[in-house]
Amino acid sequence: MAIATSNQVRWLQVWSLAAVQGSISLTWIAYGAYLPKFIEQVFSYPPNQAQQFASLLLIIESAIAVIIEPLFGALSDRWQRWYSSRMPMVIAGAIAATVVFMGLPAIVIFGGANEVVRLILPWLAVLWALIMSTFRSPVICLLGSFAGATKLALAGSVLTLVGGLVGSLRPLASQFILGLGAPLTFTIASISLLAGVASLRLAMTYIPKQLNPDQENLPILGFWRNLAIVIMVGAGIGLGSRLLMGDVMPRTFTASLVSFTGLTREALLGIALILQAGMAIAMGQLAKQFANTHIMIVALGGLAVGIWLLSLGLSAIALIPILIFLIACLSAVNNGMVAFALTMVPKGLGGLTVGTFFAGLSGAIAIFGYLVPKSSVLSIDQVIFGAAIAFLATGGAIAIGEKLVGNVSD
Repeated sequence: MAIATSNQVRWLQVWSLAAVQGSISLTWIAYGAYLPKFIEQVFSYPPNQAQQFASLLLIIESAIAVIIEPLFGALSDRWQRWYSSRMPMVIAGAIAATVVFMGLPAIVIFGGANEVVRLILPWLAVLWALIMSTFRSPVICLLGSFAGATKLALAGSVLTLVGGLVGSLRPLASQFILGLGAPLTFTIASISLLAGVASLRLAMTYIPKQLNPDQENLPILGFWRNLAIVIMVGAGIGLGSRLLMGDVMPRTFTASLVSFTGLTREALLGIALILQAGMAIAMGQLAKQFANTHIMIVALGGLAVGIWLLSLGLSAIALIPILIFLIACLSAVNNGMVAFALTMVPKGLGGLTVGTFFAGLSGAIAIFGYLVPKSSVLSIDQVIFGAAIAFLATGGAIAIGEKLVGNVSD
Protein backbone atom coordinates (compact mmCIF):
# COMPACT_ATOMS: atom_id res chain seq x y z
CA MET A 1 0.00 0.00 0.00
CA ALA A 2 1.36 3.38 -0.99
CA ILE A 3 1.95 5.72 1.92
CA ALA A 4 0.42 9.20 1.93
CA THR A 5 2.78 12.11 1.56
CA SER A 6 3.41 14.51 4.44
CA ASN A 7 0.83 17.06 3.20
CA GLN A 8 -1.83 14.63 2.06
CA VAL A 9 -4.90 13.13 3.73
CA ARG A 10 -7.07 10.63 1.90
CA TRP A 11 -10.36 11.61 3.51
CA LEU A 12 -12.55 9.00 1.82
CA GLN A 13 -10.38 6.23 3.23
CA VAL A 14 -10.10 7.93 6.63
CA TRP A 15 -13.87 8.17 7.00
CA SER A 16 -14.23 4.54 5.88
CA LEU A 17 -11.69 3.55 8.53
CA ALA A 18 -13.65 5.58 11.09
CA ALA A 19 -16.78 3.64 10.10
CA VAL A 20 -14.96 0.40 10.92
CA GLN A 21 -13.72 1.85 14.21
CA GLY A 22 -17.25 2.96 15.09
CA SER A 23 -18.73 -0.43 14.22
CA ILE A 24 -16.10 -2.19 16.35
CA SER A 25 -17.09 0.06 19.27
CA LEU A 26 -20.76 -0.70 18.63
CA THR A 27 -20.20 -4.46 18.81
CA TRP A 28 -18.36 -4.06 22.12
CA ILE A 29 -21.17 -1.90 23.52
CA ALA A 30 -23.72 -4.55 22.57
CA TYR A 31 -21.50 -7.28 23.99
CA GLY A 32 -20.93 -5.41 27.27
CA ALA A 33 -24.64 -4.69 27.67
CA TYR A 34 -25.85 -8.25 27.07
CA LEU A 35 -23.07 -10.45 28.43
CA PRO A 36 -24.24 -10.09 32.08
CA LYS A 37 -27.81 -10.79 30.93
CA PHE A 38 -26.70 -13.93 29.11
CA ILE A 39 -24.79 -15.14 32.17
CA GLU A 40 -27.70 -14.33 34.44
CA GLN A 41 -30.06 -16.32 32.21
CA VAL A 42 -27.81 -19.32 31.55
CA PHE A 43 -26.24 -19.70 35.01
CA SER A 44 -29.26 -18.50 37.02
CA TYR A 45 -27.02 -16.03 38.83
CA PRO A 46 -28.32 -12.92 40.59
CA PRO A 47 -27.49 -9.69 38.73
CA ASN A 48 -24.52 -8.77 40.94
CA GLN A 49 -22.89 -12.17 40.57
CA ALA A 50 -23.55 -12.19 36.82
CA GLN A 51 -21.89 -8.78 36.51
CA GLN A 52 -18.85 -10.02 38.45
CA PHE A 53 -18.54 -13.05 36.16
CA ALA A 54 -18.85 -10.81 33.09
CA SER A 55 -16.15 -8.51 34.49
CA LEU A 56 -13.86 -11.51 35.00
CA LEU A 57 -14.35 -12.56 31.38
CA LEU A 58 -13.53 -9.03 30.23
CA ILE A 59 -10.30 -9.10 32.26
CA ILE A 60 -9.34 -12.43 30.69
CA GLU A 61 -10.10 -11.08 27.23
CA SER A 62 -7.97 -7.98 27.86
CA ALA A 63 -5.10 -10.16 29.04
CA ILE A 64 -5.33 -12.31 25.90
CA ALA A 65 -5.30 -9.16 23.75
CA VAL A 66 -1.88 -8.27 25.18
CA ILE A 67 -0.45 -11.17 23.16
CA ILE A 68 -2.83 -11.25 20.21
CA GLU A 69 -2.73 -7.57 19.23
CA PRO A 70 1.03 -7.27 18.53
CA LEU A 71 1.22 -10.80 17.12
CA PHE A 72 -1.41 -10.22 14.45
CA GLY A 73 -0.18 -6.68 13.89
CA ALA A 74 3.22 -8.14 13.02
CA LEU A 75 1.60 -10.80 10.82
CA SER A 76 -0.24 -8.07 8.94
CA ASP A 77 3.09 -6.32 8.31
CA ARG A 78 4.38 -9.47 6.66
CA TRP A 79 1.15 -9.83 4.68
CA GLN A 80 1.52 -6.23 3.53
CA ARG A 81 5.08 -6.84 2.34
CA TRP A 82 4.24 -10.08 0.59
CA TYR A 83 0.83 -9.29 -0.93
CA SER A 84 0.69 -5.44 -0.74
CA SER A 85 -2.53 -5.48 1.31
CA ARG A 86 -3.71 -6.11 4.86
CA MET A 87 -7.37 -6.28 3.87
CA PRO A 88 -7.61 -10.10 3.49
CA MET A 89 -6.74 -10.44 7.20
CA VAL A 90 -9.23 -7.71 8.13
CA ILE A 91 -12.04 -9.20 6.04
CA ALA A 92 -11.43 -12.74 7.32
CA GLY A 93 -11.33 -11.51 10.92
CA ALA A 94 -14.52 -9.47 10.55
CA ILE A 95 -16.43 -12.37 9.00
CA ALA A 96 -15.24 -14.85 11.65
CA ALA A 97 -16.03 -12.38 14.44
CA THR A 98 -19.54 -11.82 13.06
CA VAL A 99 -20.27 -15.55 12.94
CA VAL A 100 -19.17 -16.07 16.55
CA PHE A 101 -20.86 -12.82 17.65
CA MET A 102 -24.23 -13.94 16.32
CA GLY A 103 -23.66 -17.31 17.98
CA LEU A 104 -23.75 -15.73 21.44
CA PRO A 105 -27.46 -14.80 21.52
CA ALA A 106 -28.30 -17.88 19.44
CA ILE A 107 -26.83 -20.32 21.94
CA VAL A 108 -28.56 -18.57 24.85
CA ILE A 109 -31.95 -18.41 23.12
CA PHE A 110 -31.98 -21.88 21.62
CA GLY A 111 -29.72 -23.69 24.07
CA GLY A 112 -31.42 -22.68 27.29
CA ALA A 113 -29.98 -23.07 30.76
CA ASN A 114 -28.17 -26.40 30.79
CA GLU A 115 -24.68 -27.67 31.51
CA VAL A 116 -23.61 -27.72 27.87
CA VAL A 117 -24.52 -24.08 27.33
CA ARG A 118 -22.89 -23.12 30.65
CA LEU A 119 -19.69 -24.71 29.40
CA ILE A 120 -19.83 -23.23 25.89
CA LEU A 121 -20.94 -19.64 26.60
CA PRO A 122 -17.82 -18.37 28.42
CA TRP A 123 -15.49 -19.98 25.88
CA LEU A 124 -17.51 -18.58 22.99
CA ALA A 125 -17.35 -15.11 24.52
CA VAL A 126 -13.58 -15.32 24.95
CA LEU A 127 -13.21 -16.68 21.40
CA TRP A 128 -15.15 -13.72 20.00
CA ALA A 129 -12.95 -11.24 21.86
CA LEU A 130 -9.84 -13.08 20.64
CA ILE A 131 -10.99 -12.87 17.00
CA MET A 132 -11.79 -9.16 17.40
CA SER A 133 -8.21 -8.66 18.59
CA THR A 134 -6.81 -10.28 15.47
CA PHE A 135 -7.86 -7.53 13.07
CA ARG A 136 -8.02 -4.34 15.15
CA SER A 137 -4.29 -3.59 14.80
CA PRO A 138 -4.13 -4.46 11.06
CA VAL A 139 -7.06 -2.18 10.31
CA ILE A 140 -6.17 0.79 12.55
CA CYS A 141 -2.56 0.89 11.34
CA LEU A 142 -3.96 1.68 7.88
CA LEU A 143 -4.23 5.24 9.13
CA GLY A 144 -0.54 5.57 8.22
CA SER A 145 -1.44 4.86 4.58
CA PHE A 146 -4.19 7.45 4.56
CA ALA A 147 -2.34 10.45 6.02
CA GLY A 148 1.19 11.80 5.99
CA ALA A 149 3.19 11.98 9.18
CA THR A 150 2.42 15.65 9.81
CA LYS A 151 -1.34 15.10 9.50
CA LEU A 152 -1.78 11.74 11.21
CA ALA A 153 -3.31 13.34 14.31
CA LEU A 154 -5.71 15.37 12.14
CA ALA A 155 -6.82 12.19 10.40
CA GLY A 156 -7.01 10.46 13.79
CA SER A 157 -9.47 13.13 14.93
CA VAL A 158 -12.08 11.60 12.63
CA LEU A 159 -11.66 8.27 14.44
CA THR A 160 -11.97 10.07 17.78
CA LEU A 161 -15.11 11.86 16.56
CA VAL A 162 -16.87 8.71 15.40
CA GLY A 163 -15.63 6.60 18.33
CA GLY A 164 -16.78 9.22 20.85
CA LEU A 165 -20.24 9.53 19.32
CA VAL A 166 -20.71 5.75 19.25
CA GLY A 167 -19.22 5.41 22.75
CA SER A 168 -21.80 7.83 24.14
CA LEU A 169 -24.42 5.17 23.46
CA ARG A 170 -23.11 3.16 26.42
CA PRO A 171 -24.28 5.57 29.14
CA LEU A 172 -27.04 7.30 27.16
CA ALA A 173 -28.80 4.44 25.43
CA SER A 174 -28.03 1.28 27.42
CA GLN A 175 -31.67 0.79 28.37
CA PHE A 176 -32.76 1.42 24.79
CA ILE A 177 -30.22 -1.15 23.57
CA LEU A 178 -31.48 -3.69 26.08
CA GLY A 179 -35.04 -2.88 25.04
CA LEU A 180 -34.29 -3.81 21.44
CA GLY A 181 -33.54 -7.38 22.45
CA ALA A 182 -30.40 -9.39 21.86
CA PRO A 183 -31.21 -10.76 18.36
CA LEU A 184 -31.93 -7.34 16.86
CA THR A 185 -29.07 -5.59 18.68
CA PHE A 186 -26.50 -8.17 17.67
CA THR A 187 -27.80 -8.20 14.09
CA ILE A 188 -27.51 -4.41 13.79
CA ALA A 189 -23.99 -4.45 15.24
CA SER A 190 -22.93 -7.31 12.94
CA ILE A 191 -24.31 -5.63 9.83
CA SER A 192 -22.59 -2.37 10.76
CA LEU A 193 -19.24 -4.17 11.14
CA LEU A 194 -19.51 -5.97 7.82
CA ALA A 195 -20.74 -2.82 6.08
CA GLY A 196 -17.88 -0.79 7.56
CA VAL A 197 -15.28 -3.30 6.37
CA ALA A 198 -16.93 -3.46 2.95
CA SER A 199 -16.86 0.34 2.63
CA LEU A 200 -13.18 0.37 3.62
CA ARG A 201 -12.39 -2.35 1.08
CA LEU A 202 -14.13 -0.34 -1.64
CA ALA A 203 -12.33 2.86 -0.65
CA MET A 204 -8.99 1.04 -0.75
CA THR A 205 -9.43 0.32 -4.46
CA TYR A 206 -8.70 4.01 -5.14
CA ILE A 207 -5.20 3.77 -3.65
CA PRO A 208 -2.40 2.34 -5.81
CA LYS A 209 -0.75 -0.77 -4.45
CA GLN A 210 2.95 -0.86 -3.77
CA LEU A 211 5.12 -3.77 -2.71
CA ASN A 212 7.89 -3.10 -0.23
CA PRO A 213 10.67 -5.63 -0.98
CA ASP A 214 13.28 -3.34 0.60
CA GLN A 215 11.59 -3.75 3.99
CA GLU A 216 11.45 -7.55 4.13
CA ASN A 217 14.18 -7.89 6.74
CA LEU A 218 13.46 -5.05 9.13
CA PRO A 219 15.40 -5.57 12.39
CA ILE A 220 12.55 -5.63 14.90
CA LEU A 221 14.97 -6.11 17.79
CA GLY A 222 16.70 -2.93 16.71
CA PHE A 223 13.58 -1.01 17.67
CA TRP A 224 12.83 -2.68 21.00
CA ARG A 225 13.34 0.59 22.89
CA ASN A 226 10.85 2.33 20.64
CA LEU A 227 8.32 -0.46 21.08
CA ALA A 228 8.88 -0.41 24.84
CA ILE A 229 8.01 3.29 24.86
CA VAL A 230 4.91 2.59 22.77
CA ILE A 231 3.63 -0.08 25.18
CA MET A 232 4.34 2.20 28.15
CA VAL A 233 2.39 5.03 26.53
CA GLY A 234 -0.48 2.67 25.76
CA ALA A 235 -0.54 1.43 29.35
CA GLY A 236 -0.38 4.97 30.76
CA ILE A 237 -3.20 6.25 28.57
CA GLY A 238 -5.27 3.13 29.29
CA LEU A 239 -4.87 3.38 33.06
CA GLY A 240 -5.28 7.16 33.23
CA SER A 241 -8.34 7.19 30.98
CA ARG A 242 -9.89 4.28 32.90
CA LEU A 243 -9.47 6.13 36.19
CA LEU A 244 -10.64 9.46 34.76
CA MET A 245 -13.70 8.28 32.83
CA GLY A 246 -14.51 5.27 35.01
CA ASP A 247 -13.95 6.72 38.49
CA VAL A 248 -13.06 10.40 38.74
CA MET A 249 -15.76 11.84 36.50
CA PRO A 250 -18.59 9.56 37.69
CA ARG A 251 -17.81 10.36 41.33
CA THR A 252 -17.56 14.07 40.54
CA PHE A 253 -20.88 13.98 38.74
CA THR A 254 -22.51 12.11 41.60
CA ALA A 255 -21.10 14.40 44.26
CA SER A 256 -21.80 17.77 42.64
CA LEU A 257 -23.23 18.01 39.17
CA VAL A 258 -26.18 15.62 39.42
CA SER A 259 -27.95 17.79 41.99
CA PHE A 260 -26.80 21.02 40.32
CA THR A 261 -27.99 20.15 36.80
CA GLY A 262 -30.82 17.77 37.57
CA LEU A 263 -29.40 15.27 35.07
CA THR A 264 -28.51 11.67 35.82
CA ARG A 265 -24.90 10.52 36.09
CA GLU A 266 -25.30 8.48 32.91
CA ALA A 267 -26.61 11.51 31.01
CA LEU A 268 -23.67 13.62 32.18
CA LEU A 269 -21.19 10.93 31.14
CA GLY A 270 -22.85 10.69 27.74
CA ILE A 271 -22.66 14.47 27.31
CA ALA A 272 -18.97 14.34 28.26
CA LEU A 273 -18.30 11.72 25.56
CA ILE A 274 -20.22 13.71 22.95
CA LEU A 275 -18.30 16.84 23.93
CA GLN A 276 -15.02 14.96 23.61
CA ALA A 277 -16.06 13.79 20.14
CA GLY A 278 -17.11 17.31 19.16
CA MET A 279 -13.73 18.73 20.16
CA ALA A 280 -11.81 16.13 18.15
CA ILE A 281 -11.60 18.02 14.87
CA ALA A 282 -10.50 21.25 16.58
CA MET A 283 -7.80 19.34 18.48
CA GLY A 284 -6.75 17.70 15.21
CA GLN A 285 -6.38 21.10 13.55
CA LEU A 286 -4.23 22.20 16.49
CA ALA A 287 -2.04 19.12 16.09
CA LYS A 288 -1.58 20.00 12.41
CA GLN A 289 -0.03 23.33 13.40
CA PHE A 290 2.28 21.95 16.09
CA ALA A 291 4.14 18.69 16.64
CA ASN A 292 1.77 15.92 17.73
CA THR A 293 4.10 14.78 20.50
CA HIS A 294 4.24 18.29 21.93
CA ILE A 295 0.44 18.57 21.86
CA MET A 296 0.15 15.21 23.63
CA ILE A 297 2.69 16.12 26.31
CA VAL A 298 0.91 19.42 27.02
CA ALA A 299 -2.48 17.69 27.05
CA LEU A 300 -1.28 14.97 29.42
CA GLY A 301 0.12 17.64 31.74
CA GLY A 302 -3.19 19.46 31.49
CA LEU A 303 -5.01 16.26 32.47
CA ALA A 304 -2.84 15.90 35.58
CA VAL A 305 -3.43 19.54 36.59
CA GLY A 306 -7.16 19.35 35.87
CA ILE A 307 -7.57 16.18 37.91
CA TRP A 308 -5.70 17.78 40.80
CA LEU A 309 -8.09 20.76 40.67
CA LEU A 310 -11.01 18.36 41.06
CA SER A 311 -9.64 17.35 44.47
CA LEU A 312 -9.95 20.88 45.86
CA GLY A 313 -13.65 20.58 46.64
CA LEU A 314 -14.76 23.36 44.29
CA SER A 315 -18.37 24.31 43.67
CA ALA A 316 -20.36 22.80 40.83
CA ILE A 317 -20.14 26.02 38.80
CA ALA A 318 -16.33 26.02 39.12
CA LEU A 319 -16.15 22.32 38.21
CA ILE A 320 -17.83 22.74 34.82
CA PRO A 321 -14.97 24.62 33.05
CA ILE A 322 -12.44 22.25 34.63
CA LEU A 323 -14.30 19.23 33.28
CA ILE A 324 -14.52 20.84 29.83
CA PHE A 325 -10.78 21.47 29.98
CA LEU A 326 -10.16 17.83 30.93
CA ILE A 327 -12.34 16.60 28.07
CA ALA A 328 -10.45 18.81 25.59
CA CYS A 329 -7.10 17.45 26.81
CA LEU A 330 -8.36 13.87 26.62
CA SER A 331 -9.61 14.48 23.08
CA ALA A 332 -6.14 15.73 22.07
CA VAL A 333 -4.52 12.63 23.56
CA ASN A 334 -6.96 10.27 21.85
CA ASN A 335 -6.38 12.01 18.51
CA GLY A 336 -2.63 11.63 18.70
CA MET A 337 -2.08 8.23 20.31
CA VAL A 338 -2.17 6.09 17.14
CA ALA A 339 -0.22 8.75 15.25
CA PHE A 340 2.45 8.65 17.96
CA ALA A 341 2.71 4.86 17.72
CA LEU A 342 3.01 4.95 13.92
CA THR A 343 5.83 7.50 13.99
CA MET A 344 7.92 5.51 16.48
CA VAL A 345 9.00 2.83 13.98
CA PRO A 346 9.48 2.46 10.20
CA LYS A 347 6.36 2.15 8.06
CA GLY A 348 7.00 -1.55 7.55
CA LEU A 349 6.36 -2.19 11.26
CA GLY A 350 3.12 -0.21 11.47
CA GLY A 351 0.94 -3.17 12.42
CA LEU A 352 3.36 -4.30 15.11
CA THR A 353 3.64 -0.88 16.74
CA VAL A 354 -0.12 -0.29 16.74
CA GLY A 355 -0.61 -3.79 18.16
CA THR A 356 2.01 -3.04 20.81
CA PHE A 357 0.18 0.16 21.75
CA PHE A 358 -3.12 -1.70 22.09
CA ALA A 359 -1.33 -4.39 24.10
CA GLY A 360 -0.29 -1.74 26.62
CA LEU A 361 -3.82 -0.35 26.65
CA SER A 362 -5.40 -3.79 27.20
CA GLY A 363 -2.73 -4.83 29.72
CA ALA A 364 -3.41 -1.79 31.91
CA ILE A 365 -7.14 -2.51 31.85
CA ALA A 366 -6.56 -6.19 32.69
CA ILE A 367 -4.16 -5.48 35.55
CA PHE A 368 -6.37 -2.74 36.99
CA GLY A 369 -9.46 -4.93 36.70
CA TYR A 370 -7.69 -7.77 38.52
CA LEU A 371 -6.00 -5.81 41.31
CA VAL A 372 -8.65 -3.29 42.32
CA PRO A 373 -11.39 -5.80 43.26
CA LYS A 374 -8.79 -7.63 45.37
CA SER A 375 -7.99 -4.54 47.41
CA SER A 376 -10.02 -2.11 49.47
CA VAL A 377 -12.17 0.37 47.60
CA LEU A 378 -10.05 3.28 46.45
CA SER A 379 -10.87 6.71 47.81
CA ILE A 380 -11.42 9.58 45.40
CA ASP A 381 -8.09 11.10 46.45
CA GLN A 382 -6.28 7.84 45.65
CA VAL A 383 -7.99 7.61 42.27
CA ILE A 384 -7.09 11.22 41.44
CA PHE A 385 -3.48 10.68 42.50
CA GLY A 386 -3.20 7.48 40.47
CA ALA A 387 -4.68 9.07 37.35
CA ALA A 388 -2.43 12.14 37.62
CA ILE A 389 0.69 9.99 38.02
CA ALA A 390 -0.35 7.82 35.05
CA PHE A 391 -0.77 10.86 32.79
CA LEU A 392 2.47 12.51 33.92
CA ALA A 393 4.43 9.28 33.43
CA THR A 394 2.91 8.91 29.97
CA GLY A 395 3.99 12.44 29.06
CA GLY A 396 7.51 11.61 30.21
CA ALA A 397 7.54 8.44 28.11
CA ILE A 398 6.47 10.40 25.03
CA ALA A 399 9.27 12.92 25.65
CA ILE A 400 11.78 10.05 25.78
CA GLY A 401 10.20 8.59 22.65
CA GLU A 402 10.85 11.84 20.79
CA LYS A 403 14.57 11.33 21.29
CA LEU A 404 14.40 7.75 20.02
CA VAL A 405 12.54 8.65 16.85
CA GLY A 406 15.80 9.92 15.37
CA ASN A 407 16.86 6.27 15.14
CA VAL A 408 13.87 5.42 12.95
CA SER A 409 14.62 5.36 9.25
CA ASP A 410 12.35 4.55 6.39
